[in-house]
Amino acid sequence: MPSFIRFLKTRPLTALSLLAVTALPALAKDDPREVEALRREVATLEALRAEKLDALERREAARWDARYKSVAQTREAEDRIRALEEAFGRLSGEASRLEEEWVKARGAADEKKEALEAAREATKSFRDQFKRRLDEAAAAVSADFPVGMEARLLAYTRVAETLENDSADVLGALKLYWRAGLSRLDLTHSRTLETRQTQFEDGRVAPAWRLRLGTVFLAELEKEGQGASQILLRTGSLQGKTFAWRQNLAGGNNALIRDAVQAAVQGKPRAEVPFDVLQFRSTGSGFTAGETETLWERFKAWFKAGGVTLYPLFAVGFLALFLMIERLIFYARRGVNVDKFMEGFRAHADRGDWEAAAAYAGASRGSLARVMQAVAVNARGTRDEAERAVQEALLKEIPAHERRLSMLAATGTASPLLGLLGTVAGLVTLFKTMNQTGGTDPKLLSGGISEALINAEVGLAIAIPVLLVHGWLLERSDALNATLSSKSLEMLNRIWPEG
Repeated sequence: MPSFIRFLKTRPLTALSLLAVTALPALAKDDPREVEALRREVATLEALRAEKLDALERREAARWDARYKSVAQTREAEDRIRALEEAFGRLSGEASRLEEEWVKARGAADEKKEALEAAREATKSFRDQFKRRLDEAAAAVSADFPVGMEARLLAYTRVAETLENDSADVLGALKLYWRAGLSRLDLTHSRTLETRQTQFEDGRVAPAWRLRLGTVFLAELEKEGQGASQILLRTGSLQGKTFAWRQNLAGGNNALIRDAVQAAVQGKPRAEVPFDVLQFRSTGSGFTAGETETLWERFKAWFKAGGVTLYPLFAVGFLALFLMIERLIFYARRGVNVDKFMEGFRAHADRGDWEAAAAYAGASRGSLARVMQAVAVNARGTRDEAERAVQEALLKEIPAHERRLSMLAATGTASPLLGLLGTVAGLVTLFKTMNQTGGTDPKLLSGGISEALINAEVGLAIAIPVLLVHGWLLERSDALNATLSSKSLEMLNRIWPEG
C-alpha cells in the first residue's frame, strides 16, 4: 500500500488512468454511457499524460542541457582560474624580485645620497675654515712687514671672490692662496735696492735709496742734501701703526745705515747692517736715541699704558689718602694720655673743686676731657642730671670718632672693582687686537695685557693698605669710645657711690 501511495504522488495521471481502467468492468455492468464517458476521460487523461510526459522530457532535456552547459562553464572557469593563478604566481614572483631589486636600488641610492651630503658638508666645512683662515691671513697683512702688502691683499681678495660662488673652484682658490703665501716667503729670500721719493721722519721729502734685506731690514739714505738716513722699526702699537720710520737713532746706527746703503749702491760684497733679526723690539729699543728715560717719563709711559681707567683709580686713591690723613689728625687731636689726664682731674675732684676740674678739662682738646667736663659741671646736682649730661657728651663725641670710616671702607672696596674694570677693558683691547691682526705677534698683544695687569695692580695696591688702615682706625675708634664710657661711669660712681 505505501508503494502505491508513493506511485500516486509521483505519477498522478498514470494512476488515475489505471484506476479508470480498473473501474471500467465494474461500471460496464451498470451503464454503457458511463463507460463511454469514462473511456473518453481516460483518453483525455492519456492525451494529457502524453503532453505532460513530453513537457517533462523537454524540461528534463533542458535541465540536462543546462547542467551540461553549467559543468562546461565550470570547467572553463576552473581552467581560467588555474591559468590566472599560474599567471598570478608568476607575476607575484616577478613582483617580489622587482621589489627586492627596488629595495636594493633604494638602499644604494640612500647610501649615495648620504655620501653626497657628507661630501657637501665636508666641502662646506672646508670652505668655511678656508674663509676664516683667509680672513685671518688678510687681517694679518696689515700688521706684517709693509712690503708687497697691496699684491697680497689683492690676491686674498681674488681668493675670497672665488669662494663666494657655490660652484667655486676650491682647488684653484687654494692655488691662489698658497701662491700669495709663497710670495710672502719669497720676500724673505730676496733683497732690493731702489731709488724713490720718500718722506723722512722730520717731514722733509727728498729722493733716497731704499735698501731691503728680506723682511728684517728696510732702510733709506737721502741721495743729496743732508744725507739723512732712517730705518723701519716695529712699534707694537695697537692702533694699526705697527711699523714706523725712525731717523734719530742711538749710537752709531745712523752711520752704519749710511755705510750699508752706500755699500749696496757701490756693489760691495758685504757691509755691516744694524737690525733685529726677529723684529722683536716693540718700540725700536736699541735703535732710537733717548732710551734712558727719567722717572717721570717712565711714570707717564706706564700711566698711558694703563688706559683711562687709571684716572678714576687714582682719584679713589687720593680720596682714600685724604680720608686716612684726616682721621689720623683727628685721633691725634682727640686722643690724650688717659692716665695723666685722669690723675689731674681726680686731684681737683677729690678736693671738691669742681670749677677747677671743669676748667682743667676745658683746657684739653681730647674727647675724654669734654666728657669729664660734663661730669664736673653737673657734679653738684643729682646723678640723673649728670648721667644725662654725660650721655649728651657721648652722643656728640662717638659719631665724630666714626665719621668718614664708612667712606674709607668704600674706597677700599671700590679700588679692586675699578681695577677689575680696567682689567676687562684691557682684555677687550687684547681680543680686538687679536681679531684685527690674527694674533700672530705676541708683541702686538702686549698693550692689552699691560693695560689689564696695570689696572689690577693699581687696584690692589690701593685697596690693601686702605683696608688695613681702615681696620686700624676702626679699632682705634672703638677703643676711644670704650675709654669714654668706662671713665665717665667710673667718675659717676666715684661721685655718687650709693647709686
